[in-house]
Amino acid sequence: MELNVFMKCVNQGLKVRLYPDEDMLTKINQNIGNARFTWNKLLENYQNTYKIFKLNGYSKLKCNMATFNTMLNMLKKEHDFLYLSESSSLQQVFRDLINAFNKFFNGEGGYPRFKSKKHDKHACRIQNNHNIKINDNTIVLPKLGEVYYRTSKKYREKLKNAKINNVTIKIENGKYYAVFNIETETPDFPKTHKFVGIDLGMKTLATLDNGLKIANLDVTYEESMIKKYQKRLSNKEYQSNHYKDTQKTYWKWVDRKKNKINDYYHKITTEIVKKYDIIILEDLNIKGMFQNPHSSRKLQRIGWKKFVEMLKYKARIYGKTFRQVSRWYPSSKNCSNCGYYNKDLKLEQTQWKCPQCQKTHDRDINAGKNILKQGLIDLIDETMNLWDRGDSTVILLSWKSTSP
Repeated sequence: MELNVFMKCVNQGLKVRLYPDEDMLTKINQNIGNARFTWNKLLENYQNTYKIFKLNGYSKLKCNMATFNTMLNMLKKEHDFLYLSESSSLQQVFRDLINAFNKFFNGEGGYPRFKSKKHDKHACRIQNNHNIKINDNTIVLPKLGEVYYRTSKKYREKLKNAKINNVTIKIENGKYYAVFNIETETPDFPKTHKFVGIDLGMKTLATLDNGLKIANLDVTYEESMIKKYQKRLSNKEYQSNHYKDTQKTYWKWVDRKKNKINDYYHKITTEIVKKYDIIILEDLNIKGMFQNPHSSRKLQRIGWKKFVEMLKYKARIYGKTFRQVSRWYPSSKNCSNCGYYNKDLKLEQTQWKCPQCQKTHDRDINAGKNILKQGLIDLIDETMNLWDRGDSTVILLSWKSTSP
């Protein structure tokens, strides 16, 4: 029997390790440095222009792509070394700057700041104008040339056959990487007709409404080694040979911790997306929680944001439904059995008994059940508003009505 699998085209990021020679190192560093220089100069020009407008009573100044492109051409005439960069990488700079200003004007982010060589991310993005070539062991990049790379056989074939939109060259902990934005066909995971509500916690990473608790990953040893080599770095002369040797070991432990967490979260989130068709979480104010000095360090170790983002994009890619209920919904204090609101529930209480129905609850499991219920209600309301017809019970039970 032939099984029809729904395929859709999605954008994915594919990261490979680069091994540049000395000549290529110089070119990559030059390109990244020019991108940072261009950002700072364009931002400086914008601020100087805004001062003139402000003197004449204007409160806002929004620059479009044509304006910044003109500024970039003027910069190239003034600074010849910018011609050494791949042209689309510098054009990408003002696109990113425009996005940063749009977020600022919309209240979604802070005012764009100048980039520092020491503290900022070292990266540049090159658009593919049919001039990026993928070979078995090398990548040919426009203006930069040929560079060796390493990845798995599966990803090498995927990279060679997919459409490449752009590539970001970046430096992380002394290592060079290329992150390709590709368009590829991905099959949906099979439907299981199962829902799940997930409560995020600090003692356990996540608790599912069925009672399953996912433990936090133990990275205590990696963190102790990072702390150890941080202390050693502080006692070395900056950029001396001893400093550089210690820095390599420090970077090794930073990478080991990051890779360990990424591997753990990828396995968990993939399993959840495979098993459940509707995944519902609480929309936590993670940024606000970091303001608490007593919990910020532990929150940083847990990495809720990474976990949530992985679930979100995997659900989108593999044809599952992801929703978040309001952060103001009292998922822990509501009885999942009868709906009683326990306003006196303390933060330290892990179990409580409902005064109304006498049901004893595990705090996290009860929260997961409530999150699932509220999420399904929100999903039904959203579907009814979209279709403007239908009975809520029919929409909930009839999978044909909600399948693509």
